[in-house]
Amino acid sequence: MMETTRGNIFRPYMFEPESDPESAQTVENRPPPQTRLQQDVSEWCTCGNCARMSTERKNTCCKETPKVLRRMNQVLSPPNCMIDHPGLQAVCLDVYSLQNAYNIYRADYGRLRLSTQRCYRYLAYRSFVSWCWGFLGRRVRVVFPSCVVLRIRREFPEATGSYVGFRPPLD
Repeated sequence: MMETTRGNIFRPYMFEPESDPESAQTVENRPPPQTRLQQDVSEWCTCGNCARMSTERKNTCCKETPKVLRRMNQVLSPPNCMIDHPGLQAVCLDVYSLQNAYNIYRADYGRLRLSTQRCYRYLAYRSFVSWCWGFLGRRVRVVFPSCVVLRIRREFPEATGSYVGFRPPLD
């Protein structure tokens, strides 16, 4: 036992409240926390435009992504959702802006051998990252809010309706 200079004795846990075994739930009795794949979208989406995505990681709302939220708050009257931001149309969805982005991409990396819609979708994703996060680097990837992914897919749909989605970088 430790003694202080005044002779008081300190005992471990002496100030901790005593447990009540009848009212305390044990870890075994607690239900496991629900994942976002199991939850209703309204439980984690606060903008009202998200939908359930295929993996846990992709189920993200624009209002819980700091870089996206920062961009939303730069507008005089911030929108409720990133898809309502006036810059999203100009930066990520405008075909002429994407054609310009493609010219820059092609100068650095070469031609994209994709269908027109897939190329525009890819460039829209890249433009969104650049607009919200800036330059990330070659193998750095970020997860987009569900609402933004759905908006870009609605603008530039895949003919087959199947999308690849987020893939972590290969190291």
